[in-house]
Amino acid sequence: MPLGMYWIAAATLAGSVYQANEARKSASKARSASAAEARTAAAQMQQQIAAQQEQAKVARERLASETAKYSEQKASLEAEAKATAETLEAERRKLGEEESSKLRARVRSGRRALLSDVRINPEMGVLGADSTGTLGASTGSVG
Repeated sequence: MPLGMYWIAAATLAGSVYQANEARKSASKARSASAAEARTAAAQMQQQIAAQQEQAKVARERLASETAKYSEQKASLEAEAKATAETLEAERRKLGEEESSKLRARVRSGRRALLSDVRINPEMGVLGADSTGTLGASTGSVG
């Protein structure tokens, strides 16, 4: 083989080695860039996860606060309803007792016992709607 062929073969071989070396460097850079992008993406993902966890924590705290407030309001309304029911029951009972005592007085002692509701005091007698004094009091006119 002539010497020129060796130089051509050596140049071709050197060119191939150079291209292979450049390809290896390029692949290495690509892997480095890819790894850096992966690290950046992972860091961004961690930041998003942290932000979402913080939002979830705030939401849980708000829910607990709202639940406590609701429970307080519910207890307050229930206590108010219970007090109102007790007041209504007391009024109903009082009215029932008055009605019962009036009925008992009417049945046992006639109408006379009911006049005490109208009197100012027992000594003055019954005041009527159109009278100015007591029963039997003189009105000043005869006739």
